[in-house]
Amino acid sequence: MEKAALEISLSTPADYPGLVEIDHLVWNIETTPAPDIRWESPEDYGKQFPAGSQIVARCNGKVCGYIFYKDVFPVPSNLHVADLAMAVHPDYHGQNIGFELMRAVEELARDNGKTKLSLRVLSTNEKAIRFYKKCGYQVQGRLVGEFYLNGRFVDDLLFYKHI
Repeated sequence: MEKAALEISLSTPADYPGLVEIDHLVWNIETTPAPDIRWESPEDYGKQFPAGSQIVARCNGKVCGYIFYKDVFPVPSNLHVADLAMAVHPDYHGQNIGFELMRAVEELARDNGKTKLSLRVLSTNEKAIRFYKKCGYQVQGRLVGEFYLNGRFVDDLLFYKHI
């Protein structure tokens, strides 16, 4: 696939169909402990993730990835920490979209007073693990056998990065 013109900005309601498509393509038994969760409609998605709550990448106008953060514990002593989630459409892997999304969310989080970002990833998701390490994230913990997926126990890896 040819290199796409990339635009990154906050989400809008027009992005919801593309965001739903990405979720349905990306989240499966190897990438999430809840692979059966599916959005009923783009409107349903928008109720969970209102406009502006995510950073969206668009390639030649098509939604090709997203990232967002949320507070881990809404108490004053933990407000410097945010938890990340992201996905990139499989058709756009290898085009540095994930790196650009990560850069954008780190900048936004820093501007909002965050100094530590964390994320969770299944130990079976080797591609994501490599990506997060390339972005400077480090393992801070392992929840052994945290999930039982596809007939086996899977560890949940906890990553972090100080920004």
